[in-house]
Amino acid sequence: MPTQAKEIFEAQSKSVRELFSDNGLGLYLPPYQRPYGWGKDKVEKLLDDTLHGLKNLSKAPDSFTFLGTVITIHDVNHVTVKPIVKSEVPAKVLTVIDGQQRLSSLLILLVCLHNLIRQRAWQVFKGETPDPTDSIRTHLNSETSDILQMLAAAFYERKNYGIKPPIYPRLIRAFVDQWAKDEKLKQYDSPIANLIYKYSLLVEGESVSSKPTDFKPAARQDAGEGEGDLIKRFSEIRTGLIKLSQRKSIEELEALPPLATLATSIDFQRALFNHELAPELCGWLEDLEDGPEAELMRLIMFAAYALNRIALTVVQGKDEDYAFTIFESLNTTGEPLTAFETFLPRVVMAEEIQDYQDSDAYVYMKEVQGYLDRFDVGDKLQNATRDLLVTFALAETGEKLSKRLPDQRVYMRDTFERHKESADDRNAYLRHLRDTAAFIGNAWEPARNSPRALPGLEAAAMTDTVKLCLAFLSSLNHTIAIAPLVRFYSEAVYADEGEARAECIAEFEKAIKAITAFTVFWRATRRGTGNIDSRYRAVMAGVDSLTGVGPLARHRAVPDPSKPDPTVDADALQKELAARLSHPEHGAIPNLASFLADASALPIYKISRPLARFLLLAAYHDTIEDPKNPGLIIQGKTGVASCFTADGWADETHLTVEHIAPQQFTGGWDAEFYNDKETVHKLGNLVLAPGAANASLSSRPWTEKKVLYAALGAPTADDARSILNGSGLSFAQTTEDLASMSRFLPHLRALGQSENKWDPTLMDQRADVLLRLAYTRLKGWLGLELSDSSTDPVLKVENDELEVSDDATGAVETS
Repeated sequence: MPTQAKEIFEAQSKSVRELFSDNGLGLYLPPYQRPYGWGKDKVEKLLDDTLHGLKNLSKAPDSFTFLGTVITIHDVNHVTVKPIVKSEVPAKVLTVIDGQQRLSSLLILLVCLHNLIRQRAWQVFKGETPDPTDSIRTHLNSETSDILQMLAAAFYERKNYGIKPPIYPRLIRAFVDQWAKDEKLKQYDSPIANLIYKYSLLVEGESVSSKPTDFKPAARQDAGEGEGDLIKRFSEIRTGLIKLSQRKSIEELEALPPLATLATSIDFQRALFNHELAPELCGWLEDLEDGPEAELMRLIMFAAYALNRIALTVVQGKDEDYAFTIFESLNTTGEPLTAFETFLPRVVMAEEIQDYQDSDAYVYMKEVQGYLDRFDVGDKLQNATRDLLVTFALAETGEKLSKRLPDQRVYMRDTFERHKESADDRNAYLRHLRDTAAFIGNAWEPARNSPRALPGLEAAAMTDTVKLCLAFLSSLNHTIAIAPLVRFYSEAVYADEGEARAECIAEFEKAIKAITAFTVFWRATRRGTGNIDSRYRAVMAGVDSLTGVGPLARHRAVPDPSKPDPTVDADALQKELAARLSHPEHGAIPNLASFLADASALPIYKISRPLARFLLLAAYHDTIEDPKNPGLIIQGKTGVASCFTADGWADETHLTVEHIAPQQFTGGWDAEFYNDKETVHKLGNLVLAPGAANASLSSRPWTEKKVLYAALGAPTADDARSILNGSGLSFAQTTEDLASMSRFLPHLRALGQSENKWDPTLMDQRADVLLRLAYTRLKGWLGLELSDSSTDPVLKVENDELEVSDDATGAVETS
């Protein structure tokens, strides 16, 4: 018979009293729940909502204050409770999936009210039962006793075990708390359970005839995370309630309704207490304004509203998966738990709770958490976690994991379950997750003001080329490249020290160079991304390989002994990427000629500014002015003009992408640049120049602009001054300011030496030179041969190996 909706979940609206005071109820916080973290603003809003509700109730007896939805699992078999004394668990355990911050805050509000009402009751009654003939004090004492009993029943329960019935806090947290009647087994160490338990012990241990101890909790040494916030919120609630009871105003909070309103409105009394107050008490309350009795009655009024008129919708799901699905559907303003947070308890249970903190798994998970702790709870944390797990899934099994929370939770659960029975396999899985987080958090996107690093590797592993490639790929937001890089990084981290480690580090650098070159050649020859992500995913999964290489991912998503094993090999990756670039059904860039034809026709600046900058840096590196072609550059000696470096990439002060012919048409420029709006954005019209000089460069005509280029690229400041002063031109900036920006940049000097009019023909000639230089510099990173004309060798894939051929057609064949 098909499953009915009511079998999957049920939802009931309950008052605070109905929820917390349910006989045999225990609320349980699973280990992935965040520590208590409500701020002062949220506590003030809880108080204000309650006060506003009280005010409305005095006018409309059917009003409630609704605090939203709490998502729970009715854990009938107690499978979520760890640790556990099975025979002593509360009869009904609700595992809280969402709402623990509200529930914890409501409980400390109830504890605080109970404590303050006890204090005021002592001031009024001194622990003695009023004379029966004093009907006013007798009724006041009865209302006091009733509200204290209701409050106490909401935050703890006395179990009927033995001579000394044990106290069970209503809310406890996994791993650090345990319900039990035996003193040796019970454990209430979490901030919320400890606060409730200590206060409950205090209440149960003191005689009604003695002055009650005023409960003022203090944070314990080495207490669990969140205790400081919990204690602060308790103190703030206490202060607020005291002021309210004394009719002192609190900024931005409403006041309590006057006692006279309570005394004269029977509907108000029934709504608050579920009964009418005695007429004698009402008559007395009408004129009561100050003193302990008035303060006591105001606290009772507030407590009655909190218990009976604050409501929540409690959803009870069949199991964890259903509960999270319900949560995703209902939650619109809350802060859902991330897939990593819900994955954590599976790791803990696999390691066994008592062994977890001494395990390798604990270390790995702490390091992942350390990375995620950078992000504020909310969208930033959710996005960081989703991105981490998408990358991890690609590196682990070559799968394209969606960013939907349910899908990510299922993926982490299912893939971890495959390794659950073997400690070594579990550790390898978690270590790989840790490596992914370490790479993203240190090499790809380091914390603010921190340099890029490769944790676990020698500092020398972060070579200048690696830094340059990482900075470029990150700037391009090319996150698909992280997964293959993680595989090589992880191999290097766990290689034996010495020669093996050095080889793995060299493999990592070779891999990042191959990935960077492939990405540049691919993106520079397409208007968009050209579906490049799918190529990387295929490489990670080992799908449709052109060279017969196995998957780069750590495991296949579906094991298949008939297919090649996973391979972490930079040569193999280089060959596969080169084959995909050259294949006519993939990249269709088999040689330099095809690269030049496609890249020169595209508006590179519009496609990607980081890509344009990277190509220009690669082209400019160690070049000099071309003496045969003024305005152009040629390759020079090593070290003559170093800019294709990590420092060159970071130096946007002197090396910012600018347009030679301005983006908008002005006088002094060839109108042909503007017949097609894309022309000015082609690589040949782009230059790297000091951004600070833009005010002077601006939209000046070519004859003036080239003077500035010559000055800005001059070898010395004196040379720059000479050029500027000899020009007879005036600029937006002073000669001295412009001279101070100068730096030996042959590509700028070359433009300054141009004897021709700047027009699309010259721009195309320059583009051809720049793209050739960039291709020549990067081709070796991908294992390509220079293949410009019919006499040059071209790439050929034959017998699953990449070779060089003399095929005059320039075509690439596949076997």
